[in-house]
Amino acid sequence: MVTTVQIAGLSITAVLLVKLLRRYAEEQALLLTLLLGTMLTGVAVLSLTPVLRQIDSLMLSAGLHAEETALIGKSVGICCMTQLASDICKDAGESALATGVTLAGKAALLLLILPLIDPLLSLLREVMSCVS
Repeated sequence: MVTTVQIAGLSITAVLLVKLLRRYAEEQALLLTLLLGTMLTGVAVLSLTPVLRQIDSLMLSAGLHAEETALIGKSVGICCMTQLASDICKDAGESALATGVTLAGKAALLLLILPLIDPLLSLLREVMSCVS
């Protein structure tokens, strides 16, 4: 299991390498940033596996279906990947591209939750009919 201290150490080392490499080869520094950012994201996701299992069991005990809990996991993945891609674009000096990536991530989230809207509205109608 990778500890927070190891991740912090790797991150600081990576920043120093990227800063040094950026002086001589901008493209390689960007590729190194992309590689290390992806690697650190993967490590973070793997370290969250026990937490995600616990959340999954809690949601199943609350009566939610596996498809609904899978949507939550997918949405977290979309958010993480969108943030990583947007930050890399900003580091490369492409803020307009970063905004486009963020917009695409938001659109992907909206498409992902569309199947949940109908059951949510049905539940809301039931609650409102009980109240009135």
